Amino acid sequence: MQVNIQEILQKAGLDEPLYPGKRVVKQCRQAGEFKSHCVVYDWRDPDKVRIEVKAGLSGRDLPPKELKKYPVSFQTPTFIEINVR
Repeated sequence: MQVNIQEILQKAGLDEPLYPGKRVVKQCRQAGEFKSHCVVYDWRDPDKVRIEVKAGLSGRDLPPKELKKYPVSFQTPTFIEINVR
């Protein structure tokens, strides 16, 4: 089955170009402490695109002592990987 990567990324909320070798972090600010999160669009591996929801706004993995302050839904890995080849 063939899919259009750019179409999927647009439906996933990415409004800027993504191409092999690029990583984009889109911030999702929420009112209240420890509720803001981000969506990381990662195409650094030329064989797959990874879309991941992460706690915080930086796009980095938070240390456990910070991560535990966020809702459980942000504490567990939440991602999809799309094989490009």
